Order: sequence, then C-alpha cells, then structure tokens
Amino acid sequence: MKRINIILSGFIGLLLISPIQAATISSEKSVEILALDGRELEGGRYVNDKTLEVGTGQHQLVIRYYGDVRKGSKSAIYSTQPYIFSVDLKQDDQVVILAPSLKSYSQAKAYFRRGAQWTLRYQDGSEEKIQYEKLTGKGLMPFADIEKAVAAYNKKHHPKNFVPATQASTSIAAQSLQKTPAGQNDTLIQTIQLLYNNATPEQKLKIKQWIGHQP
Repeated sequence: MKRINIILSGFIGLLLISPIQAATISSEKSVEILALDGRELEGGRYVNDKTLEVGTGQHQLVIRYYGDVRKGSKSAIYSTQPYIFSVDLKQDDQVVILAPSLKSYSQAKAYFRRGAQWTLRYQDGSEEKIQYEKLTGKGLMPFADIEKAVAAYNKKHHPKNFVPATQASTSIAAQSLQKTPAGQNDTLIQTIQLLYNNATPEQKLKIKQWIGHQP
C-alpha cells in the first residue's frame, strides 16, 4: 500500500510540473455555455467575455440559445432547453460555437421545433456540425441544478463512469488516495491507469523515467 501511495504521488507531481497543452472554446452572442465537463460554469471561469481555456482532449459541453428577438413591436428573450455534446480538441485549437441567425420570436420557436443545427467553427475557418442531444430533466425546474442533470445524463448514456479525458485530474487522484481503505488497492491502481492513459506523450515519458528510478 505504501509503495502504491508513493507511485501515485509521483504521478501527481509529474502531471503538475508538465506543461499544459491548451485550446480555447468560445461562443457567439446568444449561445450560453452552461457547463463544461460536468461542472456548472460561472462568470469567473471565462478567460475573456465568452472564451474558455481548456486542456487538449475530449470535453463535454452544455449550451443553450438565450438571445434577444423581436416579439411584435417589442424585444423579448427567447431561450431553449440545454443541449449536450462532446468535442475532441487538439493543442492550440480555437473553436467557436456559432449561433443561428434568428430575428423574431416566432422564427426562433419554429427553428428549434424543427431541430436546431449547432455548428463549431475552427481557427482555420472550417466548420463542423455538432452531434448533440437535448438534455432532459424532471420536475418543475429540471435544469436549476445543471450538474445534477448532466450527471443523470452520463449515468444513463455512459454507465461505465464516463469521464472526459482532461478530467483525470490530480484532485480526483488525491480523493481516491484519501478515501481508499488499506488493503483495497484496486481503486488506486485504476486511478494510476486513468492518469497515465490521459497523460500527454511527454508526460508518459517522464512517468516511465521516474518509475525506472524507483526501488
């Protein structure tokens, strides 16, 4: 048990000191990013007004349309239920979630009733259709707790504990280390495997070199 703890601590240290490969996700006006990788987003999480800096790998996002449209002679807000999808980002990718061009309340209502088309635009100008699903919920305010709604979605659609690549974080490793009773090493080994499998090639090389020097 002691040796496993030492190895896990080494993994954590190597991941912390290795350079982080970054990509960015942003959205056009009227597209609200509600959650990233199962966590609700707050204003402080944005790098700029509507830009998120993330690590490379797979990310799960929850978005909705929330914009000003005309309703008769007045301005009104049209909002939709959340949509959930995943995107796999490479180093230095810069993607923008495009908003549909909607002018009136009736146009927006008809557009989303037919089925929205969500699109990602990359830094080179290329575009990619988003393969999304509508996020469902129960109760009077099903999306008041967006994290709970995402967790329920993942439990249903990803029963084997779906975790986006970049979520194999040191905090998860630390929690496993603290909560695993002595003699139950499987969870620790799985955590080590998860960290290693989601490390960058440079991080994997450093991990191998470190293990090679262990007694």
